[in-house]
Amino acid sequence: MGNRAFNMQKCFCFLLVINVFLNSCSAYKDKTVKVEKEINLDFPKISEIKKEEISQKSKDVSLGYFWGVSEEIYPYFRNHTFENPISYERPANNFVLRVDYFFDKKEEVKLKFYEWNDNEKIETPRDVFTDKFEEIKKFLSEKIDNPAFVNYEDLEKSKEETLRDDVKWRSKNLNAYLFCFKGKGGFDQIRLVLYKD
Repeated sequence: MGNRAFNMQKCFCFLLVINVFLNSCSAYKDKTVKVEKEINLDFPKISEIKKEEISQKSKDVSLGYFWGVSEEIYPYFRNHTFENPISYERPANNFVLRVDYFFDKKEEVKLKFYEWNDNEKIETPRDVFTDKFEEIKKFLSEKIDNPAFVNYEDLEKSKEETLRDDVKWRSKNLNAYLFCFKGKGGFDQIRLVLYKD
């Protein structure tokens, strides 16, 4: 009887170890926030956005002074007179997500700039960045339309240390520019620009 109890205890311990191992393998999936919860395709007033970010427990990381983006990223930047951008950092998961809002004196948001970076506390692996990029691409294609432009760079074949994948959408109601930096040294970053111009 004692031998049978010992074998059952060994079996239980073995199953426990397997369970812990399988759960640790899925840790990244458990900590990834779905794109639908991260990206808002609407453009409410900046006062509404502030309320929403606060309700999500986002941290205000605004620089407190004016800064801009290149016309390659947002071709209509010079067409507007912006206030100082407001930036929020969302609670960390697999990524550190920062969102910058560009708005005018009437509180109308003209540009949203999302940036997903490595969460150094858990060292986000490259395939998680790749999966996130594809998830964003799929989400935007479903909501806007098929991309107007797609360009993927091959990191293995290139002589460059850092490359960029680009996807662009154009529509009457919403434009989007999604790009991902990837480096041979392990650098990864995803950026998304949304605007209506």
